[in-house]
Amino acid sequence: MSASAKAYRARWLITADGRAIDDGAVVAVGGRITRVGPWSKVGPHVMASDAVEHFADAAILPGFINAHAHLSLSDMGGAFRPTANFTAWIGKLAARRLTRTKARIRRAVARGAADSLAAGTVAGADITTEPQLDEALGALGPRWRVFGELLRFGDAGLKNLNETIAALDALQEKTGAAVGLAPHAPYTVGVEVFIRARREADARGWPVAAHLHETLDEIAFIERGEGSLHEWLSRLRFLPGDLKPAGLRPIPMLAEAGFFSGPVLVAHGNYLTDAEIGILAESGSSVATCPRSHAFFQHADHPWRRLLAAGVNVCLGTDSLASSPSLSILDEARFLAAREPDADPKTLLAMATCRGARALGIEERTGDLREGLAAEFCAVGPIGATDDPLRAIMAREGNLLRVVGA
Repeated sequence: MSASAKAYRARWLITADGRAIDDGAVVAVGGRITRVGPWSKVGPHVMASDAVEHFADAAILPGFINAHAHLSLSDMGGAFRPTANFTAWIGKLAARRLTRTKARIRRAVARGAADSLAAGTVAGADITTEPQLDEALGALGPRWRVFGELLRFGDAGLKNLNETIAALDALQEKTGAAVGLAPHAPYTVGVEVFIRARREADARGWPVAAHLHETLDEIAFIERGEGSLHEWLSRLRFLPGDLKPAGLRPIPMLAEAGFFSGPVLVAHGNYLTDAEIGILAESGSSVATCPRSHAFFQHADHPWRRLLAAGVNVCLGTDSLASSPSLSILDEARFLAAREPDADPKTLLAMATCRGARALGIEERTGDLREGLAAEFCAVGPIGATDDPLRAIMAREGNLLRVVGA
């Protein structure tokens, strides 16, 4: 080892696929992992003068990936009660957002970024309507991808798209941030804007994301032109006068128009038919489920198992503090484990780490513990005597002790 190297040793080292190595260790040099394995093999390469951090009763895990977040809402914690009325909630949220200054939004993003890193999250996807206020994320380099969120229909939507692209270009030039485009949802963005966003993103090598099949009201809106979302947006005169029901659910509608010509990072995907899951699988799309936000809105059980069985990449997100109690991906995984006790802890860990990295296209940089990846990981403990440390962690044993690379 060189003088700049550091070794981290723990009772267990658990890779993203859930493999637990007893008395494991990871060595980092210059921000990169150079060795991973049992201490018996790693230790001989560690010199007496090298720094070693030892977590005797803990496990080292890969850093967590937040595949869906709204960090600009990090000042909204505790502002809303759980509800099944999504339309009422989003109306109240929109009203609160109108009262905030740009300085307050910048502080919220910075706070969200700091809280995320403190919770062991080393990378993520932030959805924002004001990318220029995400400088705090840009300062973190490629760890977070800033998705410019699009709104409106018709010419107003295309104008918003052009303005958002300019803001993302400026953020990227100023900070080096990774960026992407995110048409919000089919009830706030016209199909023509979805398709133009797809083309513009593809031309720039940017990914695309969208909120899809989050609520049954969204589906009723698009398919039949009815429901509380349709009524609310009609009262606000937000909808174009010539908007007609598509006669299709949102994902088939967008697939027919060409939006799924490539992968989409789908937020939520709470209500899906087998045919819609097939569209996601064929396009190579990923679905970010947000378990605690899902429970906040009292949705039916999420189809994450059906998605995985069909070959769709499923990962975890926190959504925002307006519908979730924290920005911890570990807490999301633990919540899902408690809600569905038969869930495989190995699957949950992958959803919290390497699957999130795959969704963001950064799996060759982070999201696992292997040589060549960024030295971004964490230690969780103390953990008592067990032959299944990952199951114990998912059952809420141990706290986050250390975040490396944050």
